[in-house]
Amino acid sequence: MTAGDDCNSFNWDTLVPHLIRPVKVFIIEAMGWIDEPLSPSELDQVFEEEFGLSLVSYHVRTLVDVGALEKVGQQAVRGAIQNFYVLSAKEPADTALRCQ
Repeated sequence: MTAGDDCNSFNWDTLVPHLIRPVKVFIIEAMGWIDEPLSPSELDQVFEEEFGLSLVSYHVRTLVDVGALEKVGQQAVRGAIQNFYVLSAKEPADTALRCQ
């Protein structure tokens, strides 16, 4: 990108729907609406669409990796560890993609 290029010259509307997974959008929206720590299994129960616990857990972990969610606790449940997450108040990890 040259100094004269406008960050908005790329047509993001055609690309974003192919990169953003609906389950990630649902996770972020549910976390905002409910506004309390949730585990992937609780999130899976909230959704009308059946994504499945493994898919929800995977996408929660990827959202943690980019800084959109953060782990705030855990609890033992039936011999397993249940992790709880909230929306992160921090900036996303990859700020290089933002326009300045």
